[in-house]
Amino acid sequence: MDQLWPQIIIAITTLVASLLGYTLAGLNDARRDLRVAAVAELTRAEERRERALEDRHTLQLSTLLELQDAVQLMLRLTGKSIHFDHMQAREQNYTQLEDSLDADLVRNSMDIHRLVSRVLDGDLRSSVLELSRHADLQTSLLPQRLKGLEGDALEQAALAVLTEFAAVAGPVMELLGEKIRAEIDWQRDVPAVDLSR
Repeated sequence: MDQLWPQIIIAITTLVASLLGYTLAGLNDARRDLRVAAVAELTRAEERRERALEDRHTLQLSTLLELQDAVQLMLRLTGKSIHFDHMQAREQNYTQLEDSLDADLVRNSMDIHRLVSRVLDGDLRSSVLELSRHADLQTSLLPQRLKGLEGDALEQAALAVLTEFAAVAGPVMELLGEKIRAEIDWQRDVPAVDLSR
């Protein structure tokens, strides 16, 4: 029986070591699974953040392009309004704008304000709103500024109005173009996907 005890101790030790090994392996597997899950969650969160950032830039680029079109339309409509008032003043006739031009100006003003509210850049928002206010002043006050002028004085006053308006519009259009180019450049920075793998 004395020879049996070492074999029993070895068998019990082997059994306990095996059970302990399986237990430790299970704990290590559980820790590994938790680490893998945590890494996967971080990866998903980063992908969501990148997708949201890309969506934000895409929306901003779309908004800026729409705003550029609306501002260009505002410039054309304001130019038409100035020209209309100038031609009316030549005949000493100071009337309101044609209904269709007036309606287009109002619709365009609403579009600009809607789009400006989506622009993230505060300087651009302020600049476009200031240009819009300036355009509104040009279309509402011009007939009074030309009233009573004739000949060269009328032509000089009309030219001064156009020059002043162009001086206000130019920097705003340049700033808008700069912001659009910045959004386009951001799009270009997105890494290309390697499809050869």
